[in-house]
Amino acid sequence: MLDRIEHMRDGSVALRMYGERELEAFVAVIDCGSVSLAAERLIRTQPTVSRQIALLERQVGASLFRRMPHGMVKTYAGDRLEPMARDLVRRGRRAREVMTGIVQEQRSFVAAAPEMTSVLVLAPFIARGGPISDVVVATPPETYDRLRSGADLAVTTSMPDSRLSSVRVLTLPLLCQMPASHPLAARDRPELEEMLAAPFLTSGAGSAAWTQIQRAAESEAWSIEMAGFGADAPIIQARSSAGHGPCVVVEPPRFGLLSRPLHHRGEPMQCALYASWERTHYAREDIRRVVQELAEFAGDHVRGLYDPAGSER
Repeated sequence: MLDRIEHMRDGSVALRMYGERELEAFVAVIDCGSVSLAAERLIRTQPTVSRQIALLERQVGASLFRRMPHGMVKTYAGDRLEPMARDLVRRGRRAREVMTGIVQEQRSFVAAAPEMTSVLVLAPFIARGGPISDVVVATPPETYDRLRSGADLAVTTSMPDSRLSSVRVLTLPLLCQMPASHPLAARDRPELEEMLAAPFLTSGAGSAAWTQIQRAAESEAWSIEMAGFGADAPIIQARSSAGHGPCVVVEPPRFGLLSRPLHHRGEPMQCALYASWERTHYAREDIRRVVQELAEFAGDHVRGLYDPAGSER
């Protein structure tokens, strides 16, 4: 609950609590734009949601919405309350999940991860009984931010902050993929330098592939101006298959592409997948055990996605 501090006439301080159901109604009205749609989402009656908003406004001491012809619009007070309300609603839901798990002796956690990590690694782990109840999808640079808004662990290729507890789950090869007609398809070990000499595709800033390419190219003073970027691996691979140049990804090939491990001066280029969590997390030891399970699973599972040469089976 959110404490409201009020100074009384005699100088004393009183605390007033904002109810969770009122905060849920407030967030739902923001998301839905109207009381009627919020009521449908919450499976409550419209008068109930209206009363809960009115009660919250009395507790706050200010209007939270302006009733406009096109819907409900936040006031300044509503705008200031929103991030705190969302945080408290998430924490309340998470507290119920945690306590239910403790009573039933079944712990489960919420992970944050980029979409392809979720699809390729976390979803199969969950299907095998891994104790993860949900995955919040985020871009690689934003994944760690989700630890401050409800996620219990972050799984991503971005380097973790030293203030977090982290485990390297596995190492992934950087793969150069291209149609069979491309000149690099004849090379078993294509080199970064020759790939940079012509147009190529990769993920944007913050991705594991781009970070490794940029770091290696800058150390050699090589130009990376020929790079083209895409939102995620399937789109990049689709564009490569359509003839827009080779692509660099960590995912298995699609669309008939050939896949080769990308090398730099004879050494294979790689990136790591990390799992991280807050050092002060109430279930930090349980999370560590889950991450160890994930690491054991991911090693075998990901190897099964590639043949020894780094190509799709």
